[in-house]
Amino acid sequence: MISDKKAVQDFLGLLVAHSIQHVIITPGSRNAPFSISLINHPSIASYSVADERSAGFIALGMAQQLTRPVVLICTSGTAALNFAPAIAEAYYQRVPLLIVTADRPLEWIDQGEGQSIRQKDIYRNYIKASCEIAEESQDGDLIWYNARIMDEAMRLCTEGVAGPVHINFPLRENLYKTLQRAEGNVKTIHRSPTKLSLADDELNLIKNRIGFCKKVMVLAGQLLPDIALLSSLRAFADRPNVAVLTEAHSNLADQSFITTIDRLILSGSEELKELLVPELLITIGHNIISRKIKDLIRNGKVEHWHIDVSGEGLDTFKCLRKIIPLSPASFFEQMKVANDAVVSISNYKETIHGINKRSRQTGLEFSEGASWSDLKAFHLIHSSIPPNSDLQMGNSSVARYILLSDARNDLRYFGNRGVAGIDGCTSTAVGASFISGNLTTLISGDIGFFYDSNAFWNGFVVSKLKIIVINNGGGGIFRIIDGPLSTGNAMEKFFETTHQRKADKLAAMYNIKYQMAESEESLSIGLQWLYNSNECAILEVMTPRMENDKILKQFFKAVHEG
Repeated sequence: MISDKKAVQDFLGLLVAHSIQHVIITPGSRNAPFSISLINHPSIASYSVADERSAGFIALGMAQQLTRPVVLICTSGTAALNFAPAIAEAYYQRVPLLIVTADRPLEWIDQGEGQSIRQKDIYRNYIKASCEIAEESQDGDLIWYNARIMDEAMRLCTEGVAGPVHINFPLRENLYKTLQRAEGNVKTIHRSPTKLSLADDELNLIKNRIGFCKKVMVLAGQLLPDIALLSSLRAFADRPNVAVLTEAHSNLADQSFITTIDRLILSGSEELKELLVPELLITIGHNIISRKIKDLIRNGKVEHWHIDVSGEGLDTFKCLRKIIPLSPASFFEQMKVANDAVVSISNYKETIHGINKRSRQTGLEFSEGASWSDLKAFHLIHSSIPPNSDLQMGNSSVARYILLSDARNDLRYFGNRGVAGIDGCTSTAVGASFISGNLTTLISGDIGFFYDSNAFWNGFVVSKLKIIVINNGGGGIFRIIDGPLSTGNAMEKFFETTHQRKADKLAAMYNIKYQMAESEESLSIGLQWLYNSNECAILEVMTPRMENDKILKQFFKAVHEG
């Protein structure tokens, strides 16, 4: 059976033509034509998720792994607003989502009808493109128009730079009338792929500039795993005047790179920090977490180039001078050194790696001997995650603690670092593990975990999802960043949001296996239990709220003095 509405029939036909195979539908009446058409579709998997906010992030996790569009469909009214956090994250993380919001006919907007708000362009500040269907017309030109803009919306999800695209779909009653299955016979428009390359004169200028610089730093933000980029960047890092700094979510872990930026910067005196400041900074990826590298470079006189296939410039360091519209892998492939190329005599790489070697040793020694704390727990957890698996990082203190130890080249790192909110990290991990089939570890803070507990409501939880909740009784990030501790009574109530909740009852409600750890010994036992479990399981790690920040500061002091 399929809805009698021509635009819905054509929409399904275009999904098949574009090989879009996963649709998440949230319950409602206005979107019923989609629900009844998709429920038994032979080539599209459709899923029902009750909470729109969680649904958005589940779709995000699925699309993150597929690198293909996942469709989100909701009823009219505030349901559409609840997709917004995930759409914003998808926009800044460049994840392809196709959002369909069912709507009332135009003449009933702002006329006192229930579940009606102004939905046209509702996501306009964080969407690649938005369009609205011409209502259920039988007119030939309007049918052609609807099919054309739906086809364009599906292409735009992955065309150029991936991201979310919105279709607003006004639908008139009767919403439940059906026909025998007969999807629309619609055409698709194919856009031929092209490859960008640098003009010869610009290529020579860039190569010469890099070759003559004594201090070139490559700094990588969030990126999907990319074997071609890893290979070409590893070759580029062989130069004595080049230092490559990455973060775990760059998915660029190699012995020739430095993956612990904060630890590196903390380990040097002011004189050594000056040595770290490059003449030329080349950035790739998005959302660099380290505040320390931002402060270091913003205070120096640096020439900054940003490489991004979109051609958009990120002037993160207030010194952007050149935008190179290429993929990072393509750029570094073109930078391969010819026999006659200029390569500056420099000890920049050697100096930085020498500092990093000392900081690594000091950091490891301190973490091994540290008393029970967040720092100790993360040290044990990160090294215990099984190889060749995925890590979904929660935000705030979770991501920052993970970046204090060397990134592993046998893990794939993911996290909602587009906007870096805590609101959907669990749902994202649920969607990602459901679609990937990989062993996936989610490490979440307690506030983010409880906030997103509806992630477990909808039957997406799979046996290969392992969840570690760091419960330090509140928002621990506010004890380790500058500012909140100076606010007096406001600190615990309005920043930290202290609590005494535990996850055991929540786990029981969703029939998920649960165990708690509150010491180094019980954590070691708990990690073995977690990864030996043949079901989804939650390991809750209790750490001392009032001690964590003190031990972290001692770590920083030890690294600095080491």
